[in-house]
Amino acid sequence: MDKLLLIDGEFVPASDGATRVSTNPATGEELGRYPLATKEDVERALEAAQKGKKVWGAMPYAERKAIILKAADLFEEHAEEIAQLVTAEMGKPIMQARGEATEVYSLLRLACSAADVHLGQTFPDPAAADGAIGTLAFTKTEPLGVVVCIGPFNFPVATLTFKTAPALVMGNAIIIKAPSDCPLLIMRYAEIMQEAGFPAGVVQALAGPGAKMGEWLVATPKIDAVTLTGSTGVGSQIYQYSAPYFHRILLELGGNDPLVITADANLDEAVAQSMCRMANAGQICCITKRFIVDNAIKDAYLEKLAAAVSAIKVGDPADAANDMGCMVSERAAKEVEEQVAHTIEQGAKLVCGGKRDGAYYDPTVLDVPADADVASDLEIFGPVWSVIGVDGDDEAIRVANQSIFGLNGGVVAGTLEHGIAIASRIESGTVVANGEGSFRSPIHCFGGYKSSGIGREGIPDLIEEYSQRKTIVVRGLK
Repeated sequence: MDKLLLIDGEFVPASDGATRVSTNPATGEELGRYPLATKEDVERALEAAQKGKKVWGAMPYAERKAIILKAADLFEEHAEEIAQLVTAEMGKPIMQARGEATEVYSLLRLACSAADVHLGQTFPDPAAADGAIGTLAFTKTEPLGVVVCIGPFNFPVATLTFKTAPALVMGNAIIIKAPSDCPLLIMRYAEIMQEAGFPAGVVQALAGPGAKMGEWLVATPKIDAVTLTGSTGVGSQIYQYSAPYFHRILLELGGNDPLVITADANLDEAVAQSMCRMANAGQICCITKRFIVDNAIKDAYLEKLAAAVSAIKVGDPADAANDMGCMVSERAAKEVEEQVAHTIEQGAKLVCGGKRDGAYYDPTVLDVPADADVASDLEIFGPVWSVIGVDGDDEAIRVANQSIFGLNGGVVAGTLEHGIAIASRIESGTVVANGEGSFRSPIHCFGGYKSSGIGREGIPDLIEEYSQRKTIVVRGLK
């Protein structure tokens, strides 16, 4: 399953021939080798994209749309292959991987539908009289140029397509930077894209060391926009690289997402909603990480939660009978292990779990004091339920908002009205008023407050973000 870089319409090795092995995190099996792009390779991709953007931007929309819809058809044909690759390379349970694979072709088609109804504006001349038109002003949409698309490992093809589909449909060339944890998958994604018939230079795909490539790809006048889903630290660095060039920038970053569970909540429903945390072994930006529970019901909630979490079936992610698989790598599992140990040092009590075996980390419940790091800004990106006791709604809201993050949030309360009242006071881009907060629709304005990012990633929003509006003025019309 060895793969190559995509530059200027051709699949090529790295200029220095360097490669790296990608392995299955669940089994340790070698999956294949991929090239590590050099600065020279990045420069070639940037130059190719400069040419590609002119060809693609000048092409009639109907022709661009036909190629993108062809790509959608190809991704639908290869959906099971893509799902199997997601599971093999990043450890996502196969049923969840199949769901992600369907998102790719759905998003490509949705981007085309959104572009179909992307209309301009006309501004009449308020001074025109006697039926004259006078000065007519109207808007025209143009591509930005070259968009660098840096996707995450946790939803490697779905989140990437939120970036590539609207950028392409609006006439931009793209450069994809593959996550270091699943490069073979993204190179296969690029192969399918190229099979659809994009002109040379329109789609580039590179893999390589993130820190160096981020600078090489972004600290340059040869791009016009950058879109990143990743950690807040990486987002800050990308922002600094981009600043001297005034690129259009979209950042979807971290989230230490709260779920407020009130004293009048139904305990069984609260626990059922809390089980969201096991999805993708807890490696989801917008999924609940802090469970903020009224002390009046906390002990009962912890007892029921621990029983439910202990019953999670963990095993090979390729086996659909398992509820949860491994994490993306042993390195990631070790980081969670260290974060749990740190939280226990700060006064948390281990309720259940807490053990690691290679890339597998046990589903773990912690009873956490409200002043521990994990109760505010420490985002544990793994299957850990951090339960924080509070007294009353006001303290629950204070704890929910004490984080530097504000991506998603949720509320489980005794009544919908009670839930809405709390949801309206939580500082997050999305808040679910009667359940856990991991909601993301392809058309809603997904994004965060505070250090959770810049911009919104619903497809209609992205159609605007990846285009430039020009006002054309015609004077002297009769």
